[in-house]
Amino acid sequence: MTDHPLEHPTVRMANDIARQFAHLPAAEAATAVGKHIESFWDPRMRRDLDAEVARDPAQLDPLVVRAVLGDDDVETRADPPPPDKVS
Repeated sequence: MTDHPLEHPTVRMANDIARQFAHLPAAEAATAVGKHIESFWDPRMRRDLDAEVARDPAQLDPLVVRAVLGDDDVETRADPPPPDKVS
């Protein structure tokens, strides 16, 4: 994920949305991000986001990638640490 000033506007907006839901557990946050995008973005914006995820998912918050791909295996900051990593 980057905060580069030349990032695609769709990437910037999607990352901003993810930051708004980052306080939630990862699965819940990804669902909320996906619902927001589905409810408020027009199809052209969603296609742009799909293309950006396919082109370079590292530029996006992992919550956005998880929401777009529907992939629960994408690690996010909101995921709890694995049991062997808990101190």
